[in-house]
Amino acid sequence: MAKFWMEPDTQGRVRGVFSTTVKAKIGYGETRRNTEQQVLMLVQERDDGRMDVQALNPNYVPMGEVKVISREKLVESYIPEPAMFMERVVPAMRELEESVERGEEHYNKGETFSAEYEFKNALRIDEENVRATFGLGLTFLDRGETAKGGLVFRRLVSLKGAFEPRHKHLFNEFGIKLRKNCMYAEALKFYARALHLSRDDEHLHYNMSRTLLAKGKPKSAITFLRKALALNPDFAEARELLAVAQRRFEAEQASGGNGASNEPAQDKAKKAKKSPKAHKKMKGKKDAMSRESQHKVGI
Repeated sequence: MAKFWMEPDTQGRVRGVFSTTVKAKIGYGETRRNTEQQVLMLVQERDDGRMDVQALNPNYVPMGEVKVISREKLVESYIPEPAMFMERVVPAMRELEESVERGEEHYNKGETFSAEYEFKNALRIDEENVRATFGLGLTFLDRGETAKGGLVFRRLVSLKGAFEPRHKHLFNEFGIKLRKNCMYAEALKFYARALHLSRDDEHLHYNMSRTLLAKGKPKSAITFLRKALALNPDFAEARELLAVAQRRFEAEQASGGNGASNEPAQDKAKKAKKSPKAHKKMKGKKDAMSRESQHKVGI
């Protein structure tokens, strides 16, 4: 990403930093008043002549939503800051890119603590950086630090850019790590978010089905595996897993189950522990057993 911004625009299109004034309200109640603030924006001209405009954060890195304005609006409401681009934005983008690349290099070598350090450095420059956020989450999950991984998961779900097609390999890998750490609810929510934006990805349907199967829901897994095979009939792994899911579902039906859920014992135990009704029911059983034993010994 940084390399794109560092390359000179040889086609004569506008690209650089501009300042503009925005109106804002500050204070509360009787002290509430209107004020004006000057903000710095990164501007990049499109092929059709319109402008992509994105605010710069305090570290001079683009952040937030990209807005599109006309050339006329740019001339009317924006003031060029020619030195700012090369002196501030380019060095900041270079530092960010290098930190992310070092983090990914450490992660690929299994050096998770060094990777964590670099990803955190990158996030200090740009707290919304998708690659650094994914990388940090993967390092935590690789070390089995599920609480920290869960925090990163919640952050990623809120980032729009996390599920763009260019990050497909990252959110697939992150979902797999969630599943392998038995974070099934998080993995399902993550894949559901990804599928909302990329419905034609057979691997997402496949990974969703693997998570459902691990959670003990073969009937739902079958649904997603059939979708994966409809998108790619030659998907051998999906066909093999479909056979497994169908056998499990048939076994559940034969044993009197409804196929809707056959959660692992540890998940059921956690739910029972958390449920007040389950706790009350268990307490009632214990009291009854105690009264029965007392009766037997003549108390």
